[in-house]
Formats: sequence, structure tokens, C-alpha cells
Amino acid sequence: MLYFFSKTIGRLFEPIGFIWFILLIASFRAYSNKNKAQAFFLGSIVLLISIIGGTKLPAYLLSTLEQPYIVEDLSVIPECDAVVLLGGGHSYNSKGVFQIELNGSADRILTAVELVRIGKGKALIAGGGMFWEKGKQQGEGKLLKNWIEAWKPFDQPVYDLGVNSNTRDEAINALELANKRGWKKIALITSAWHMRRSKALFEQVGFEVVPVGSDLQGTTALENNWSFYPVPHTAGFNHLSWYMHEQIGWLYYKLRGWL
Repeated sequence: MLYFFSKTIGRLFEPIGFIWFILLIASFRAYSNKNKAQAFFLGSIVLLISIIGGTKLPAYLLSTLEQPYIVEDLSVIPECDAVVLLGGGHSYNSKGVFQIELNGSADRILTAVELVRIGKGKALIAGGGMFWEKGKQQGEGKLLKNWIEAWKPFDQPVYDLGVNSNTRDEAINALELANKRGWKKIALITSAWHMRRSKALFEQVGFEVVPVGSDLQGTTALENNWSFYPVPHTAGFNHLSWYMHEQIGWLYYKLRGWL
């Protein structure tokens, strides 16, 4: 109970919690001043923020994208020509030892490395977006490649896909690399909620894809004991943002004829 109380109070000093609290006070003031229209408007915003940031609804929505691609035992994954890791588990850190900083999606990287380490791929192909270094565009995959080669968790080679603007670029660049080596079957690693679109893209360009979902943000959140938080927090907004990003991304790629 003390833990729950401390977390609740602490969230009042986070941006979302603070804004929610101010709007809550404003709605009560409007109601007490008999300004029902304003009270209803402010109260509706408070309720919406409470649902998104205080309930498990966003996590549930995100988990519906994750469930088909959850793999609990990597040993059941068939051997593939290569393991392809999409970007998102790290970012550029100019002051870091390897200029790389892992983030909350680093499970992608751990899963990919373990798959190669246990012999499920002849190589690791690292994708990712871009970053700016000394005025030049660089590929995030190169950062990961350098770090893994310095770490040496396995003997197989590591390749990077250069600079990519989106997942479709990663699929096209991966195909070019694979064709040179006669590779066809890949184990594809990305966040499980991003897998439906990613798998479809890689299959569309010609790969045989074994999907390996990781970074189970929504599913993990659903396992939390609390079903409601009195003060909303940012996690729910992140979950909803990722869910909407995927749904809109799927529609956009469909309209572009990429899926």
C-alpha cells in the first residue's frame, strides 16, 4: 500500500499527472461556479486522460498486435540463413564508449544476439534508421555492428543495412545483401507490436520470414497487478501512440502499394 501511495503522489509531479490534476481542479471550480458547459468540457478531458493514462485499455490494444508473434522458447525457431534485426533498440550517444545507448526496446537486440549465438542464423543483419554525426548521415545499424563485434558474443559475421528512412528501406536493403549470398529464409526480429507490418514488407520483397516478436510492451503491462491508477501516467499514452502508429502505418503502406 505504501508503494502504491508513493507512486500515486509521485505521478502528480510528472507532466501528465500535473496537467490532469490542474484540469481536475479547474473542472470542479467551473462546476461550483455553475458553469456547466465548461465543467463538462474540462471533465471530459480529465476522463479521457484518466482512461488513457490510468487504465490498461491502451496496453490491451497494443497486446492484440503482439500476441500472434510471441516466442517464449527460442530453441523452437528453425535454422535460417540470417537473423535480421530491425532498428529501435538503441540510439546514438556521442559521449558513449561505443557511441551507442540501449533503450527500453533493447530486448530486440538481446533476442537477435541470442538467436545467432545458438546457431539459428549464419549472420546477423542489423537495420535501423539514421542519425547525424559531424554533419553527416550515418546508419544506426553500423553502431550496433561495431558494438557487437567488440563484444564478440558469437563468431558469425555482422552486417549493417546503412541508412534507412523506414522499414521498407530496411527490407529492400536486406534483400540486396541477401541476394548476393543466396540467402532466402530469415528470422525477423522487431518489437512484437511492429511485426505484422514488418513481416508483410519482408515477405512482399521476396523473403521467407520466421517472425520472432520481442519487446512485449503491452503484454507485459497487462501482467501488472494494478488495473487502475488514480493518477494517470505516461505509459498508457506510449502504448496508445505505438498502437495508433502501427495502424496508421499499415494503412499508409497499403495505400502506397507496399503491402
